[in-house]
Amino acid sequence: MKHRCSLPTFSRCLALAVWLLFWQSGHGQLPNPVLGTVTPAGGSAGSSLTITVKGSGLEGLRALRCTAPGVQFEPLGDGKFRATIPAATPPGLYDLRAVGQHGLSSARIFQISHRTEQHELEPNDLPAKASAVMTGSVVNGVIGAGGDQDYFQFAATRGQRIVLECWAQRIDSTLHPVLELFDTNGKQLVASRSHVGIDAVIDFHVPQDGSYLARVHDVVFSGSANHFYRLDIDHGPRVAVAVPAVIEAGKAASVRLLGWNLNDATTNDTTENRATASTALDQRVVEIPPTLAQSQWPLPLGFIAAQTGVEGFAYQLPGAHAPVFIGISEVPVIVSQGANHSAQSSQSVEYPCEVTGQLSQGDERHWYRFTARRGEVLYFEGLGQRIGSPVDLAIGVLDAENQNVLFQCHDESRNVGGKTLPTNHHDPSGRWVVPADGEFLLVVRNLTGGTRVDPRRVYRVSLRREEPRLDLAVIPHNGGPAGLNVHRGGRSMLDVVAFRRRGLTGSIRIAARDLPNGVSCPDVWLGPGIERGQVVVSADETAEPYIGALHLEGFEASGPPRPARGGVVVRGGTPNGWSRLTAELPLAVVGEAPLRITANGHETRKHHLYGELRVRHSPGGILDVAVHVERRDPSHRADVQLIGIGVPGQIANQTATIAANRDKGYLSFYLPPTLPVGQYTLGIQATTTVPTGADKKTQSVTVYSNAVNFEVHRPAFQVALDPYAPRAIKRGEVIQVKYTVRRINGFINKIHTELATARDVTSVGGLLCRGVTFVGQTESGVLQIVANSDAPLGPISFLRCYAVGVVEDEAIYHGSCFLPLKVVE
Repeated sequence: MKHRCSLPTFSRCLALAVWLLFWQSGHGQLPNPVLGTVTPAGGSAGSSLTITVKGSGLEGLRALRCTAPGVQFEPLGDGKFRATIPAATPPGLYDLRAVGQHGLSSARIFQISHRTEQHELEPNDLPAKASAVMTGSVVNGVIGAGGDQDYFQFAATRGQRIVLECWAQRIDSTLHPVLELFDTNGKQLVASRSHVGIDAVIDFHVPQDGSYLARVHDVVFSGSANHFYRLDIDHGPRVAVAVPAVIEAGKAASVRLLGWNLNDATTNDTTENRATASTALDQRVVEIPPTLAQSQWPLPLGFIAAQTGVEGFAYQLPGAHAPVFIGISEVPVIVSQGANHSAQSSQSVEYPCEVTGQLSQGDERHWYRFTARRGEVLYFEGLGQRIGSPVDLAIGVLDAENQNVLFQCHDESRNVGGKTLPTNHHDPSGRWVVPADGEFLLVVRNLTGGTRVDPRRVYRVSLRREEPRLDLAVIPHNGGPAGLNVHRGGRSMLDVVAFRRRGLTGSIRIAARDLPNGVSCPDVWLGPGIERGQVVVSADETAEPYIGALHLEGFEASGPPRPARGGVVVRGGTPNGWSRLTAELPLAVVGEAPLRITANGHETRKHHLYGELRVRHSPGGILDVAVHVERRDPSHRADVQLIGIGVPGQIANQTATIAANRDKGYLSFYLPPTLPVGQYTLGIQATTTVPTGADKKTQSVTVYSNAVNFEVHRPAFQVALDPYAPRAIKRGEVIQVKYTVRRINGFINKIHTELATARDVTSVGGLLCRGVTFVGQTESGVLQIVANSDAPLGPISFLRCYAVGVVEDEAIYHGSCFLPLKVVE
């Protein structure tokens, strides 16, 4: 039986088999499926081949899920599958995941080509033992051990243009390839490394008929099963770059494709075809119709997290080895005229727009002239590295006379995504407030041009007003290679990275759509200025096993919803860690959760004067989160350690413990006076032990709560503890705690203060306290606290001075400050 991948029917075909596997799962925390290697790492469209997958946590391996349309996988056992790739499948890079007893694995790249596929024949580590291969083919190989090197021999004819390209980093390999070419006498003709990222490319004009040797090895001669590669030895058409790099959405455009052997490409009669006179690359002009000039996703191309929000489509030249990315802009695109190499010959533009061109010469500069009015806020954003161009852009604004530099854009050095999803890059951007009415100059240059001419040095620069833009990327929370697997009766967490562009500062709402039955994912909020957060996906006890995808969208006040792009950690750790974007965010419902915690940030509080109160949160208050523990095996009782997760940066995190004999506890967070008003979300992480297997051996598990949303309103007052307030109280002792309550934002009404914890007011933890009421302009008070003779010894968790602001005898406003106090003998 064959299983289709990346299709709705995939879930239905597997449902019964998946259920039979998953119901057997134990109550302990299930292993994390990680797909380590796929051998070979690709195949040719229109072919059938056997592939072998290896990794960890792949018990019960039953199927593969691939984002390439129409590809089928037939399980053969022992990690082997028969892959059938339709002839119509577009060439490119696709995600492949394994499906087994523990759900979906992390992703690996599976590359589909339009060339003949070959495999290295070991041993081939010496020139005399070189594997014989054909031109026009893709060779699959691996540098299997330290010091290993692979030789390949091919025949070529004088006048041919042979392109050798080693795919490694782009297909999730740890190999940093060095590619060398030798003649039959062993003379090195050319060597390459780090041509496309760290991958190597050789452009070889064959000088005479004969045999040639290609050698592949790692730059530091390391090797392992993860040092796999695909080596193109190609005489067919290949596209390196598109010029312009961006076109306007929905409008027809002429695009020059630069590359190799393009004179042999098959195209229609309207396509122009000529050699590029000033460079070593061939050129072919193609016409892009309006229907194709649209942003598309997913694409059969590789993207890293920093490219989130870079929109475009994949153009496939018929007969070419792979698609090329062409950007899409929603504003007019202005192409450099080629004569704008000085301030005197600057090219006039009007914003909003995108300018684009080539900085082929090492010291080339492109100048543009625009008119702006005093007080306008303009945003400049350059794209070079993020569109695969070998440039380090610099963008500056000067006065009309080219006398004074008024503004310089800066690289995005901040890494919002952290180690798991790095977002920093070398493309410059910046916000500029126009100082006066008039004309200004915009200059674009490359800081690393050198003396070599390179037509691949394309760029884009966006010139826009302050119009907020949101982009989102999400990745499984565990920090390593993983899929999104949710256990029935449990929850899983995703990290969310928000790219706030062009002045976006407000709250962001993130919502899920098209969820399967039994799966929930409540909306969450990233508060004002917050760039990272968490999304929690939950599965009911009765949820059916499921293999599919999760769809998330982000909403902000001024723009349309923006889809979130998925991410995956290919390899964790340093220095060789690697993560990237994925075509989809797969979701699986598997097994059973050993533990479930539920968090509630909106419990009412019983006040002896004002009854049941719903706390209105504000800066200078405390958010109390009640945490309830549901143990699948109630006979096993263990302490549960709690900590906040996804806590906004301005809020100090907290920890607490729910004792083994209890099922409920609290975690309380102080909301600092500087916290902006808005919507926020946080969660709770719990760690404990659970029994597993027939012998009830315990293992540690970590689970997550549902998302806790809360809104922060403008405060009516601020509560502050006296710096000299006592920090300890003896049993039977009476102490006095001084504090202040300062009214703000026009509030003039009565304020009542009490001693409280997250659960109780007035009588807390063996302490008694008489409340104090503030009227008029009173701002200071004293709490008189008495410790009972049997008060529990030790610190009192989350004790605070608690105040309510009263309007017409109703407690409306709330504020608190922690009172660190412990009971001693």
